[in-house]
Amino acid sequence: MDSVRFIDNSAIYQAIYNFYAAVHIPTGGDTAVFFLYLLVLLRPLSIFLTLFFLTGIIYCTIRIRAMMREEEEEHTHAKGGAHGESVASSGAAHGAAPANKRFEKITEHINSDNPSDWRLAVLECDIILDEMLTKMSYHGATLSDKLKSVERSDFVTIDKAWEAHRVRNDIAHQGSNFQINNREARRVVGLYEEVFREFHFL
Repeated sequence: MDSVRFIDNSAIYQAIYNFYAAVHIPTGGDTAVFFLYLLVLLRPLSIFLTLFFLTGIIYCTIRIRAMMREEEEEHTHAKGGAHGESVASSGAAHGAAPANKRFEKITEHINSDNPSDWRLAVLECDIILDEMLTKMSYHGATLSDKLKSVERSDFVTIDKAWEAHRVRNDIAHQGSNFQINNREARRVVGLYEEVFREFHFL
């Protein structure tokens, strides 16, 4: 973090001293005139001090806000790594590219005219979701167990993951007897895609 830089005020103070050293303040005579003269001299000094301290306040405010932003970013990064490694890095290091290739195949299935391909697209998405959660260090015998261990604050699209997974379970249990149209299949695949993109897995 950058250290705070202080302004060298010696030149400013010297200029003020030279100004007032060259000014002749009348002594004796009318006291009212003396104080009026003194007030006239103090006015520019008060204006200068006001601007000086106002500048200092603005500078300190900017620095404090910058420090708060840095602390917030550090906290966010630390939170993102609470489950082992951050998913953004895990996507690059543990298979985001293969996931992209597989999702291209899923897109082909969803664009097919065959309802069996639509069901297959949903099943493939669920497999990718299971692998993603494993790489995020979530553990469980099934994908449902892994989803149950998720902290909602760390997983914005958790409800969409659950909704898509339930459709997958219906397909897995009913097989070809489960009726799904292309529009619904696209919607479910879209739910999976939102989950993958939240964690940069696509």
